[in-house]
Amino acid sequence: MTVPAICPRRRVRCRDDAGNAVVEAAILAPLFVLFLAALLVAMRIQHGSAVVSQAAADAARHASIARTASQARADATASALATLRDKGLHCTPQVALDLSGFARPVGREGTVAARVRCVVALSDIALPGMPGSRTVTRTHRSPVDPYRGR
Repeated sequence: MTVPAICPRRRVRCRDDAGNAVVEAAILAPLFVLFLAALLVAMRIQHGSAVVSQAAADAARHASIARTASQARADATASALATLRDKGLHCTPQVALDLSGFARPVGREGTVAARVRCVVALSDIALPGMPGSRTVTRTHRSPVDPYRGR
């Protein structure tokens, strides 16, 4: 049989603190899990944003070195899809191109723009209150060679 400790100042029995760690852990564990889930969501959105930005830059660059607008459209779309696939972002992108730089006469500067839109899935994290997906859109411009052959 254990005898409770006597507090030195009051000559009364002190309260035992046994079991407080379990209560503290039960309160803090869900908060820690929520923090980790929020960190995972932020990292996934940041990664998706970086990959979509790279895909837009690649698409604009491939479009700018093409000889014709139709070839630029095909090359830019293929480049964006390849970048997204190679970087591991699984989504169905929408690639929009502004090829007005090809309408300028030879010797005049122009630009092409590529806008890539992709939906980054967050549903596999599946925590209450978290969104199921996030749409990321990035645009990149690239100069068209003014002395390109046609």
